[in-house]
Amino acid sequence: MNLSWKEAISNKQYRKSAITWLIGLAFFVVPLPYYFNYIIQPKQGIQLSDYLHSLLPPTDWSLEIFILIFAAPSFFFLNNFRSPVTVLFSLQCYVTVNLMRMVSVYVFTLEAPTGIIPLEDPFLAKVVYGNNTFVKDLFFSGHTCTLFMLFLIERKLWAKWVLGIATALVALLLIWQRVHYTIDILGAILACLLVYRFFSRAMAKIDWRIH
Repeated sequence: MNLSWKEAISNKQYRKSAITWLIGLAFFVVPLPYYFNYIIQPKQGIQLSDYLHSLLPPTDWSLEIFILIFAAPSFFFLNNFRSPVTVLFSLQCYVTVNLMRMVSVYVFTLEAPTGIIPLEDPFLAKVVYGNNTFVKDLFFSGHTCTLFMLFLIERKLWAKWVLGIATALVALLLIWQRVHYTIDILGAILACLLVYRFFSRAMAKIDWRIH
């Protein structure tokens, strides 16, 4: 069911859900610098070999990745900001998959690929890594996950194509730059599919006409 923002704001169920998930967003964002620098960084990881790395010489694509990773979500929300349900759905999926990623980075800790060129991302450096250079944020890929989730949620076919191409480009460039292994990309796709399917079913059962 489609809601206008006026209807959503006056809907108690929507307000309660939105506030809950915004708190969830803060729950994983605020401790990230401590988590990565003091828990993940000292933890011993495993270094893998990757067939695609043997085909692609290390190249710095930081600027291109930075542009895509911020342009694509902006494009998505410009297309969907009129739909409060879509915005809430996106928030639910984003928070959940990132909480899963925090767990997976710890459980499946990997060492950076040989020849890595650290990704220059001023937003990540400031918000996530506490102004430090960090190279063990690997399984699974957060950049790929963000764009692929938006691709799954997007309903307009032409916009879906745009997001699909952006996702594929970012995934390729991350591997090319040695920021991620191929398995990090595949893990991101699987995690997104599971989370998307779960919340698609959950949201379909909600009757937003109930205030």
